[in-house]
Amino acid sequence: MNINIRIALIVIIGLALTMGVGCATSKVWISSPVAQTAGNPYYEAKIEPLKSVNKFFVSFLLVVTNKTDKNLEVDWNKTRYIYNGRTHGVFVFDGIRPEDIKGLTIPADTIVSGQNFSKTISPFKLLARAPIKDRYTDKPIISPGIMPNGKNGIHLVIRQNGKEIIEKISVNIEENIAQ
Repeated sequence: MNINIRIALIVIIGLALTMGVGCATSKVWISSPVAQTAGNPYYEAKIEPLKSVNKFFVSFLLVVTNKTDKNLEVDWNKTRYIYNGRTHGVFVFDGIRPEDIKGLTIPADTIVSGQNFSKTISPFKLLARAPIKDRYTDKPIISPGIMPNGKNGIHLVIRQNGKEIIEKISVNIEENIAQ
């Protein structure tokens, strides 16, 4: 084979590979539905999955509306992350102490009568540790991890005067390829 033909083939193959990389697909995560609501005579609860800066889901925005004339309490020690119908540990959020997670002594949050309560929560089981190179910077050492494809949700335990009122709420998270 002539040297000029070889060079031309190498250039053509190189260009084809370069163009192929430039047209590579990216991943997009979607939630179906975007948010899910459940309710009972005591409260209405809604979860909405939240994305990180990397565009995958890592947390939920939990919003609870107290429909009664008495205060309610979110029992964080019994509330669980649900993945594909099975419970997988507690949720964590800003201000929670590691010893409370370990000892299941997480203080309850009060939802005042007739009021809304909201909190961003992340599954403890999915927490991600920063790479060693980032541990000596001002970046957080621990951050919310990626929620996997499938049904992700909450087994929400709320109390009123010692009575537990439970709701299970889930959304389906899927990873799609965008063109």
